[in-house]
This record gives sequence, structure tokens and C-alpha cells, in this order.
Amino acid sequence: MYQVTIEHPAIEDRQFDCKDGGELRTLVYGVHRAQNEPVTDDRQAIAAVGTVRTQADIDGKGVLIAHAVTITVEPADPCAYTCEGHPDDDSVLLGGPEFCDGTCKPRRRFDNKALVDLGIALDDADLDESGGCGACGLEADQMCADCKRCNCDRHDQCKRPAAEPAE
Repeated sequence: MYQVTIEHPAIEDRQFDCKDGGELRTLVYGVHRAQNEPVTDDRQAIAAVGTVRTQADIDGKGVLIAHAVTITVEPADPCAYTCEGHPDDDSVLLGGPEFCDGTCKPRRRFDNKALVDLGIALDDADLDESGGCGACGLEADQMCADCKRCNCDRHDQCKRPAAEPAE
């Protein structure tokens, strides 16, 4: 079990939990896809994931750089994510408590929704960095012709240029 932190200078850190190397590999491939930089060498990517897992297991922390994103991997206590049972759960039949004892917590999985959210956040950050507006999705050259502001602002006072006459 690994706790994974995705860091990028322009977005808030995002944390996920990977139960094994397969989930960690899926996360790393997803981070590449979210940056529109798909993995081109599978052997190298798999070796890099194996190396970062080994670093985490031995040193307590492993770091992998995926283009502009830093992926930090740390071992996590798998017991923190197990549950002793909920109502209508089979664990009750096996002698476990009827209700959760409060020690469990849900795993934060890097699923399709997390991949899409990361991709949108990175795209918005790129727009903001280039002078556009990530919140409304405008590139720098798509801002208001008069005031140079985006759609997040009101343009009541703008005097927009007259349209070019049709020839």
C-alpha cells in the first residue's frame, strides 16, 4: 500500500492511495496522459515505477518526475484502510462487529474522474500561465478585444470595435 502525492507548481497537491504496483503504474500513466504526454516507452516507464516503489519501500520515500509533475510515493499502513465491518457486511457472519469500529477510512483512488480532474486542472494552469483564463477556458488571444478581460468579468462598459464591413 502506497500513499502517492501529485505535485505541480500551479495546482494544489493531490493525494491518492495505491494498493500495489499495478495501481501505481496506472496512476503514473494517467499523470502522463493528463499532461498530453503519453508514455512512449513502456519498458522505461515500468522500470521507473519499480524503482520508485523500491525507493519507497527501502528509504520511506520515492520520487518520480513525469514532465512537469512530481509524483511522491510513500509506504502507507494497509491496516488504516481495512474495515472491521458494516451493517449487512459478510464480516458480521465471520464474527466481526456489526458496525464499523471507526478505524477504517476510504481509499482515495486514482480513477477516471481523478484523471479527468487532473487533466482539467493542468490545462487550466497552462491557460493561466500563458495569459489566458483557465476558469472560462479562453486563450490569451480570445480575451475581450476592448478591455482584454475574460468571460469571468462583466463587460458593460466595453466599447467593442466595430465589425469589419463585409466585402
